[in-house]
Amino acid sequence: MIRGHIDLATRSRVEGWIHCDRLALRGATVLAFHDDQCVGGGRVDLFRQDLADAGLGDGFVGFGFPVALAPGQDPRVLDVRLDGGTLLLKQGSSALAPREALTEDRRRQGRDPAALSWMLGRGWLAQAQHDALRGLARFGAHPLTLAVERRGRDARGVCDEVALHAAELLELYLQTAIDCEIRDEVRGHELPAIRSAVREAFPHAPPVIGLWATGDRRIDLVEGSHLGGEAAGAGAGLEYAFGGRTLLLLDLDATIGFRAGDAALPFTAFVPCRPEERR
Repeated sequence: MIRGHIDLATRSRVEGWIHCDRLALRGATVLAFHDDQCVGGGRVDLFRQDLADAGLGDGFVGFGFPVALAPGQDPRVLDVRLDGGTLLLKQGSSALAPREALTEDRRRQGRDPAALSWMLGRGWLAQAQHDALRGLARFGAHPLTLAVERRGRDARGVCDEVALHAAELLELYLQTAIDCEIRDEVRGHELPAIRSAVREAFPHAPPVIGLWATGDRRIDLVEGSHLGGEAAGAGAGLEYAFGGRTLLLLDLDATIGFRAGDAALPFTAFVPCRPEERR
């Protein structure tokens, strides 16, 4: 008899256990599916003391691995299957954990290098998109040079084109459908309020936005600070430039600042919001 359970199912990770009374499944491959599309896979190799105490073999019956859902795919319909077999674990009381209940590595699992490489291999990301999202996940910011023609065009038309690029990347990073609000004349002191709004709209994802301006702008950022490590000392920030043809993707969980003379300069922020909020 084969028994199992999906304990956790999010947009970025699946965890659970599987056991067979007659056949050792340790090391077996399990695959996660959204309908008939494979979205991730891993091995049965995690030790579960609770299940060992319950008499389920040696306790190495657990699995946990990243999944990469396309925008619009619902984690609540994920199921797990033994590779090459007919067994299918469907979700019953599986936990759909909120962002605050997850450890930092789980919150960002769908944006780590392995998951992004999976999405690249599945054809869900172009190489440039993969590189941008990987840089954003690793450092907390990523400048992207766009092939935007500016000569003979008004600033609004250029801004709208940059906004389309920003919206596409933000949607991929957030792994859900979004609308992109264009906020003009933003100053640095307004970013904490924008961060709060994005976190409220997307509580299961990092608060990411895009920054752009018609002229050159600069921001200081402590690379990796968005991951919640120890605070860096003064002067540890690196300068990131944006504006013109350069779009800056920014995680607002990062430690950021503006140098003297830059804080008062306005810029445009591309802020993700729920589609229904703009209807």
